[in-house]
Amino acid sequence: MPQPAPSFYWIVFGPIAAVGTFSLLLLGLGRTGQRPPDDAWKGSFYSNPSDPALLVPKRLGIGYTLNFGNPWSWAVLAFVLLMVAVPFILLTASTHHLPPTTR
Repeated sequence: MPQPAPSFYWIVFGPIAAVGTFSLLLLGLGRTGQRPPDDAWKGSFYSNPSDPALLVPKRLGIGYTLNFGNPWSWAVLAFVLLMVAVPFILLTASTHHLPPTTR
C-alpha cells in the first residue's frame, strides 16, 4: 500500500493547527467583565464601532462573538473562512492530477 504524500498531512492538519492557534490568540483579545449593551445587538450580531474589543461575550449562552463594528473582525472572519476553504481547494486541485482508476 503506498504511503500518502507528506503534503497531504499539511492539507489536513495545517489549517486545523492555524485555526487552533489563531483561536488561542483571539482569546487574549476578548473583552472580559460586563456584557455589551443591548442596543448594539442586531439580532445575533454585535456591531459597535465605538467598542474597541474584537471579541465580546455572547448575548445569550457561553462564549464570544465578533464585534462587527471593529474592522479587524472582518479580517478574522475572512481568515477563518479561508482556512476552511483551502483544504477543499487543494484537495480538488490535487485529485485532477491523479490517473483515472479502472475496475
